[in-house]
Amino acid sequence: MSFETITVETNGSVAVVGLNRPSSMNAVCAAMLYDLAEAFGQLDKEDTVRAIVLKGGDSFFAAGTDMSEFSEKESAELVGEGLYGRAAERIASCRKPVVAAVSGYAFGGGLELVLMSDIVIAADNARFGFPEMTLGVLPQMGGVSLLAERVGRARAADMVLTGRHISADEALACGIVSRIADSAEVVREALAVAERVASMPAAGVMLAKRAVCAASHADAAKNEETLARLSLMSADAREGLTALVEKRAPRFKHK
Repeated sequence: MSFETITVETNGSVAVVGLNRPSSMNAVCAAMLYDLAEAFGQLDKEDTVRAIVLKGGDSFFAAGTDMSEFSEKESAELVGEGLYGRAAERIASCRKPVVAAVSGYAFGGGLELVLMSDIVIAADNARFGFPEMTLGVLPQMGGVSLLAERVGRARAADMVLTGRHISADEALACGIVSRIADSAEVVREALAVAERVASMPAAGVMLAKRAVCAASHADAAKNEETLARLSLMSADAREGLTALVEKRAPRFKHK
């Protein structure tokens, strides 16, 4: 498989999907979501693949969502039609277990990809957060609902409403992260975990994943997607996105 924004390799029964937009610190864009949705769909059909590792770079997993897309009319229209939500649904619906290997920043869309993963191995230098509120918008792939499921309403509100980011240790304590590894070993640890999962009976693993996912609230994520699209339509959101592109501080009017 060959893609523009990601890499895909298969090592025996484990596939490794790498985010590959280093010039933008792997900021999640529409093209990357298309590629991820296509890759996960294909890997889901491969009988020989029984687990997937999702990784970023050594110093950043994905440093955010490519918000510059939302300042362009064409991309804003795509988001308004639910592109991000549809692609995220295809990624999240993969039947194969996904192990995320996270080094450095996992912000915005990067954190949403982490929250869609089943097991998260974080490097000791990992940082997690949703900075979208500093621009007056919401995460676009159901991330608020996914975060609240993991960490509870109070912690989720703290992170989302303030835009603050948290360390790997705090992420482990509140349930975003499964394990912490040395930054030099995080991908190797994720591969080891994925290989152990892949060694288990395939049918049982897929049923177990379904059982775990059944505890989540898909309707909440869908409702959030509608709110996220609405957030892009406010005057302050337009100002925040314009300020981002123009590299200046936003001047919000709370409208």
